[in-house]
Amino acid sequence: MMKSNLSEARAGSRGVRALFRAIIREPAAGFTRGVAAAGLSLALLLAAPLQAASFEQGEKVFVPMFQPNPELDGYAVGLVDTVHDDGTLTLKIDKVVTGKNKTLAGTCHPSGGTPLAGAQILSDEPDRIMIEQRLDADEVMPYRRGSQLYLKRENLSIAYLKYLGSGMGMTPDRLDVAIRRARSVGLPDMVTAMQIAKMQVESTQGRGFPVPASRALQQAAPMLDEVAAKLEVHPQAVEKAARILGGTTPSHRDQPIAAVIVRLHEILEEQLGELAQQSSDPREVAGYSSDDLLAIYTGWYRVITANDTQPFQNAQVDYYRDRAAEALENGEWPSLL
Repeated sequence: MMKSNLSEARAGSRGVRALFRAIIREPAAGFTRGVAAAGLSLALLLAAPLQAASFEQGEKVFVPMFQPNPELDGYAVGLVDTVHDDGTLTLKIDKVVTGKNKTLAGTCHPSGGTPLAGAQILSDEPDRIMIEQRLDADEVMPYRRGSQLYLKRENLSIAYLKYLGSGMGMTPDRLDVAIRRARSVGLPDMVTAMQIAKMQVESTQGRGFPVPASRALQQAAPMLDEVAAKLEVHPQAVEKAARILGGTTPSHRDQPIAAVIVRLHEILEEQLGELAQQSSDPREVAGYSSDDLLAIYTGWYRVITANDTQPFQNAQVDYYRDRAAEALENGEWPSLL
């Protein structure tokens, strides 16, 4: 049975009380809560019957606090204290988990903009945390359904973070599972991000495991062209990735498509760097002509400009391709940026 109190996540009553008050007293940020509510509504439509769930007094319930990036998901668990005629519910909540590094076993971090903002503190004792909150029924889920949906999203988050990390063992089959999960919980940007990840993994011919760059880059050019075509309808994500790569925005994972583009750049840089270790002159690299290498660089320039629909640092593909061609002709390795 998965149950733990907030006291398990913070040692000492002072830390728990401070955390507890931060969670429920922080005013709901309009954008954060609005986006989260929109994501939750879509997820519920996809994951549950269309009719609203009915609740009974004393029933154990799950309050989802979902975000567009499931890494940031949170939740609360409690019991229905009162079912009101207007369809709202008064809940007695004794477990809250928000933010990163969270699991159903129970850890918590303060964050604003949750459905618990403004809740009444009934007890802030570290061994008996209890709050009361009145919510619309559509903000609440039956515990079993809610916890299963949360775990599905958490498993998706694990796959996403693994790809952004080492990527070791992220096979096309595992990425297919992640794509299906992202679809089932209503996260279209995560679907696209995982599709791009799958394209990259398949292109290396290593099925999610390391292979030499001389092999991994053989199918890079057509893969990059395919990714660029997919990104044409995601100009904002491409712009965000460009700002991260240009150093004007800190790197973060909150926008999945942008984060995967940045990861793609890292992978290409590592692979091309491995080829450069074979020869300081790109014209002398075994298995790759200057035209082959130029096709890879051009594919990347198409990615970071979304096929010339989103200029990178005020320049189009032709500029970067001509610059790369000149470098290769002079026996120098071009820059990806």
